[in-house]
Amino acid sequence: MMPTPAQIALRLVYRGDPPVHWTGSAAGFGVQDKDNRLVAPTRLDDGGFGFEFPMTVRTGTDGLPDFAGPFAHGPRGARFVYLSWRNANGAYAQRFKLPLGSITAALVEQALAGGRPIAATLVIDRQRATTTGANVGGTRPVDWV
Repeated sequence: MMPTPAQIALRLVYRGDPPVHWTGSAAGFGVQDKDNRLVAPTRLDDGGFGFEFPMTVRTGTDGLPDFAGPFAHGPRGARFVYLSWRNANGAYAQRFKLPLGSITAALVEQALAGGRPIAATLVIDRQRATTTGANVGGTRPVDWV
C-alpha cells in the first residue's frame, strides 16, 4: 500500500523541435510550475531534452493517486503537467498538457520501492501551426512507466 503523502520524482523526456512560431530562447522552454516559472531541461546525449521534477502523491478518495506540488496543474482527478515554450515578450507560444491520470497506484508503489522516478517520453515528429499562424498545442497523452 502506498504511503500517503509521499514524495516522488517524475522524469520527462522530450524528443522534438520547438514550436513553428516561437521568438523565445532556451530559457523560454521548460516544465511550467504554478508560478509560471519554467524549469529548464538537461540536454541528453541523444539530442533529447530531459526534465526531472518532484511531486507529492496521495491516495485519493477513489483509491487512485492524486498529485500535488508546484508542477501539478488541474483539478483533482484530472491533473497534468505543462511542457511550455514562452516567447521573448513573456506570452506562451505553445503549451502541451501531459495528463497524469495513467499513473496507477501500483506504478507509484513500484517507483517508491525501487527509489526511481516515474518516467515518460513525448515524441513530436513534426510541430504544426494553424493557417492563422497559431502553434498547435493541447493535450498530448504519454505513457508513464
